[in-house]
Amino acid sequence: MYANTDSLIDLITILGISAFALSAVLAAREKKADLFTVIVLGIITAVGGGTVRDCILGVPMFWAEHTYFIWVAIISSTFGFFCVPLLEKRIVNKANLYIDSIALAMFSIQATDKAWVLDFGLPISPILMGIITGVGGGVMRDVLIQRPSLLLNKELYATPVAIGCVIHASVLYLAPEFSDVSALVAIGLIIYLRHLSISRQLQVPAWAVLK
Repeated sequence: MYANTDSLIDLITILGISAFALSAVLAAREKKADLFTVIVLGIITAVGGGTVRDCILGVPMFWAEHTYFIWVAIISSTFGFFCVPLLEKRIVNKANLYIDSIALAMFSIQATDKAWVLDFGLPISPILMGIITGVGGGVMRDVLIQRPSLLLNKELYATPVAIGCVIHASVLYLAPEFSDVSALVAIGLIIYLRHLSISRQLQVPAWAVLK
């Protein structure tokens, strides 16, 4: 059972890294970027958030211990560069968005757990580490290609991550014996909110936006 679970997590991780990298390809197309630039942006988008997290936590970079993260990002970025028309097909793009959402949820909650286990700035800092891990790479990508950051977008992307991380950290603080359940609930909630954003264009409510 545990072997099957680990295999599923590994598969989601690989697909998630790929989805993050492919999102960079589509963003870079707006700037007519060359292949090398696309690969660099793909790597940054895929591992940038986790890199910042590990720097802050003072632990070895996750991609240095598991170099397949970098290889997946490179291969995915290269594939995307030569197959942009395929990525822009509605069904492919939508599938990539959902894979991105699943990975976003899993990576964010894993990061919250990682910071909590290290006893890093409890109880607030693990929440921040989860958010940084989830959206950090995308923010770096947007800054580098000089387009509005996803943090300034009304699309539900960073907000679901923040909600999920707060829920999970709250349970870790108040009732740690239910941490496995809260992790699944938080991941499910993030994915559901992203689903509403993708399929129904649900956005941040008007009352939560500066006028």
